[in-house]
Amino acid sequence: MDHFEHSDVGSTVSYHNMDHNMPGMEDKCSMNMLFTWDWKNTCIVFKWWHVKTEIGFVLSLLAIVLLGALYEFVKAWFSKWERNELATLGASNASTITQEKRFKIKRGVLYGFQVIYSFWLMLVFMTYNGWYMLAVGVGAGLGNCIWGSSSESSSSRSLSCH
Repeated sequence: MDHFEHSDVGSTVSYHNMDHNMPGMEDKCSMNMLFTWDWKNTCIVFKWWHVKTEIGFVLSLLAIVLLGALYEFVKAWFSKWERNELATLGASNASTITQEKRFKIKRGVLYGFQVIYSFWLMLVFMTYNGWYMLAVGVGAGLGNCIWGSSSESSSSRSLSCH
């Protein structure tokens, strides 16, 4: 007995390729746990940063490159600020405990900002999307070319999240 005669299995309609979007339903953010190159419906860190269109995708890539480059600027600026402050404290014969405490508080706040920024970029990386991962790397490389110190050896640079 042929059971295909009484079912839709033998029909030419493919239910696997049907669009299940109903009117009024918006696209949902996809959460990938495996590496992917699929960018459509990716939410980057926030629900409002929902990439739905090709223009949104390109603008998101540019924004991530810029954020990666600006992170390198923040690192360079922090390093320069710290060197200048230490030189000022060292040159001052009357460096007080209050000045040193102020310096440590400022340094701690700025370092904390830098850590938050780096972890935020790590969250972008954790979309597991190859395009966004490349954008972070390109931005970091570009920022290092622009703001990286030639006097700083590559062994003193950190590749960690902070």
